[in-house]
Amino acid sequence: MADLSEFEVFVFGVGSQDMAFDVEYVSIVIEKTDITPVPRAKKNVLGVMNLRGRIVPVIDLAAMLGLSSKDSAEGKIVVVNYEDIETGFLVERVRGVMRFRSDDVEKMQKFESFGEKSKGIIKKQEELIIHLNVGKILEELTMSS
Repeated sequence: MADLSEFEVFVFGVGSQDMAFDVEYVSIVIEKTDITPVPRAKKNVLGVMNLRGRIVPVIDLAAMLGLSSKDSAEGKIVVVNYEDIETGFLVERVRGVMRFRSDDVEKMQKFESFGEKSKGIIKKQEELIIHLNVGKILEELTMSS
């Protein structure tokens, strides 16, 4: 018998692709704000921002995942809190919180370009949403040079 438990994800867009983080890790979504570049930062790190007195790194999610994106002043920053690490991810558009059933997720051996950064593909009717693994993304950021 299939496990039909439900779960919620926060859905957003990068390039032409819809993606999602587990909703429990998303703490706030803000308009793109001033980002201060950091000298010698990793290529996917846009810089840091001041979020209510806290310095938060901002990551170019499109660049990290090898996707093309619009180069514009617009966009949103999705701030996640994972194991007490606060990180902002620049995204192009926000769709909001959506609820799915576990049988809507198709596990991928390894989504070629994303590797372990993807938990699978959420399929709902004609929609395909890449379910991202926040922990693996942050692990890659701290491990890569």
